[in-house]
Amino acid sequence: MTAPDLFAREKAALSRAKEALEQGNGEIAHRALADLAQAFDRMIRDTGRLINHADRTERELNRANQKLRELTEELTFRSRHDGLTGLLNRETFISETVSLMASGTVILLLLDIDHFKQVNDRYGHPVGDRVIVGVARVLCARAPGQALCGRLGGEEFAILLPHGHWASALHLAEDICGGIRDIREPAHPGLRVTASMSAAASAPGTRFDTLYVCADDALYRAKSLGRDRIETVADWITPDA
Repeated sequence: MTAPDLFAREKAALSRAKEALEQGNGEIAHRALADLAQAFDRMIRDTGRLINHADRTERELNRANQKLRELTEELTFRSRHDGLTGLLNRETFISETVSLMASGTVILLLLDIDHFKQVNDRYGHPVGDRVIVGVARVLCARAPGQALCGRLGGEEFAILLPHGHWASALHLAEDICGGIRDIREPAHPGLRVTASMSAAASAPGTRFDTLYVCADDALYRAKSLGRDRIETVADWITPDA
């Protein structure tokens, strides 16, 4: 189907004006020129409206594209991060940790909030959520820039230190425990928050499951020995462990 000629009237007026000029009749030429002027005046107005419409359409498309980009970024963030804390979710944390473990040494810190069920039971889940957010803030504030911080589920968190230094990692764990002890809930001054932690280091090529089980065993010891403490895996974990 052929598209309509938007300037058919103007073209016709121009054709009549040319014919009048060729005939040399002054009166006819005058009328033709008047028609031509009117036609082109209408064309200018119509063209202006088309340009304005095109500009509005372009602005609307730009706004729509910007919203689409923002939505895509938001969906990407939500798919990778925990909804409550903004830390990496379990799947993303493990995936990125596995990539780092393939070629480098890493130190894994596990953290579990002590007696968290009692916090929820006594103060309610909204307070429990605020405690979890508070712990996440402590981790973000104290962990070095290259570290991965994740919420593995419930009240369990993890920090992955690529190419970490053992003494520095233990100092970080102590600093985090201290920061968690400082968490306060103004409406519940009697609430005290502590956490148990563990630390384990692995050589390149170690499986994540191996590293995690060793760190989890140490975390269990920290819980069994009184909580609010840090237990470590004494030896570096190797691929043959």
